[in-house]
Amino acid sequence: MGFDATYTGDSSDPIVADVQIGGRRIALSGTPTASGKTFTVRLATVPFPAGGRSEVPVTFRLCKTSACDAVYPGSSKTFAINLDVELGDWTTLQRTASHTGFVAARYDVDDFALAWSVDDFAATADGVAATRGGVFATITDSNGEKSQRRIDPANGNALWAYSLAPASYASAPFYADGLVASMAMDISSGQIPMQVLNAEEGRYRTTVTYASQFSSGGTPTPYGGRIYFQAGYYGNVVYGADPASGGTLWERDTTQGGRGYVMEGQSVAVDDSSVYYFGGGDLVILSRETGVETRRIPNPFFSSFNLSYYGSYSGAPILDGEGRIFTFTDNRGENQPAPLMGWSVNSSQPLWRSANTYVDDPAYHDGRLYAPRANSAVVDVLDASNGALIRTIAMSSGSQNLQSNVVLTEKHMFVATETTTYAIDLSRNGDPVVWSAPYGGELAITPDNVLIVVGRQSIRGFKLF
Repeated sequence: MGFDATYTGDSSDPIVADVQIGGRRIALSGTPTASGKTFTVRLATVPFPAGGRSEVPVTFRLCKTSACDAVYPGSSKTFAINLDVELGDWTTLQRTASHTGFVAARYDVDDFALAWSVDDFAATADGVAATRGGVFATITDSNGEKSQRRIDPANGNALWAYSLAPASYASAPFYADGLVASMAMDISSGQIPMQVLNAEEGRYRTTVTYASQFSSGGTPTPYGGRIYFQAGYYGNVVYGADPASGGTLWERDTTQGGRGYVMEGQSVAVDDSSVYYFGGGDLVILSRETGVETRRIPNPFFSSFNLSYYGSYSGAPILDGEGRIFTFTDNRGENQPAPLMGWSVNSSQPLWRSANTYVDDPAYHDGRLYAPRANSAVVDVLDASNGALIRTIAMSSGSQNLQSNVVLTEKHMFVATETTTYAIDLSRNGDPVVWSAPYGGELAITPDNVLIVVGRQSIRGFKLF
């Protein structure tokens, strides 16, 4: 990206090219170079730019000094570059099918500010999904009725609402390919309906069915135009489905040969080849195309053997993209402490188990896991290869215990208590907390650079850029 600028005429004074760039998404790539009477200017997007569209003004001029205190008459020219940085959607639990909670963008804490607040409901399912121009949340109103809602990330206004009645339980939504849906149920059945909606207008599109018993489902995981989720009348069943047509591609009961049960709460992880399901006593790997079991790794740390068949697992396997998977060691409810463990697709046993216990959903980036330690106000940074403690990051003095998922960007870590959300500059030691807000809850970052904080009775949006 760049341009050549050619001038006519001569001067006995120096001729120095000066380039002024508006905004913060584009910068000079090196200094302008001269060849005769032509200057070549190279431009590039800054590393990890914030998402969104912008019209970037660029001014070129010729000066007599490097300070440009004298400009040659008629040498100035201004034009605009139309730039569109496409930051990925927040599609499911911890953003993607790998559930890493990482957003490849860099923000400046001076930009952080509360943009809007929505407080007109009694409770909401943990977490949201988001695309450009839309935040999707599962809402419970003051009458107990659940609905799917699209919220404008710029101002918090409701763009549409779709009733999920008569659901008693509902997961956070997934979003992908213009479709949105939650696992919502009110009955015990082998044909529970998952209503798939057109995300733009909130209209019914189709229905995916599955079996379950009054369970609180996990957020479905979209990947490659399909969705994958865990349910089953007695748990331990993984489904692959087509949300556009409503058709079930396959369902796989993983109970046989297993040593544990998960009936509700889990989001499965997915990559190009496989679906990863933590069954408590085993990590089960299935073919993404057929659902056929390709590998089962026993969990020697599993302790919930007293369960007859019921169990929950709040969270999801985390994938590092290099064959390692990270889970908790046991069945667990929301914010129930448990150790973390590392697996490998190439090993017949786990790689490691953490010394400490953790809560909610850790985040992963660049070989490290960032996990809120149980009953504390600290986040431990673990070496993903062996579970060793690399660093402990403490919140401000007097903070409540952490109980949110962790979200990472290129510069910051976001984490929350029930009443406070923190931003930590990962490059700082000592007191790394650089920003806080007096609201807590589950966290997400939208493609519009809005930090979403989902509280018990509110959703708030904080502008990051």
